[in-house]
Amino acid sequence: TLLVIGGAGGVGSIAIQIATALTGFTVIATASRPETVEWCRRMGAHRVIDHSVDWTAELEKRGIPTVDFIACFADTTGHWANMAKAIVPQGKITAIVESAAVPDIGIMKPKSVTFSWEFMFTRSMFQTPDMIAQHDLLKELATLVDAGRIFSTMKENGGILTPASLAQAHRDLEGGKMIGKRVFETAW
Repeated sequence: TLLVIGGAGGVGSIAIQIATALTGFTVIATASRPETVEWCRRMGAHRVIDHSVDWTAELEKRGIPTVDFIACFADTTGHWANMAKAIVPQGKITAIVESAAVPDIGIMKPKSVTFSWEFMFTRSMFQTPDMIAQHDLLKELATLVDAGRIFSTMKENGGILTPASLAQAHRDLEGGKMIGKRVFETAW
């Protein structure tokens, strides 16, 4: 099982689709509003749980006491204790959201959990030996899009990119109410 925290966001939306298209995992997404629950289902999530409550209890109610993998795309610090509780021994967790405080990694030790940060530009920023992997991954993603197995997560056109439209987009993102991706047009 794969748990996608922040399933209705831009990254969560594509992660659900990729996991559904390329793995045999049962994909569980988190969402808290009716429209985000529906979006996660549309992306391919097999189950959706509410992250605004104790989502470990939500999992247990559905007969899923633990998950094998967690992809955390929202509020790493806020979900840390629940991730430690829900992950199987020797499970794997990845996160993309920076934390204001350093999470207590020690609570993962008894389960021998692997935790890793993911950053899209690590390979290019540091010229890693496997830098070509970024190209290969994007090429594979393009093949899946061309085959109709993965589709755009664009939910909203933000119009012409201006300081005001960008500021509004940031407010919406920080408010945790975004669904999918918002794109902008340029005037040049």
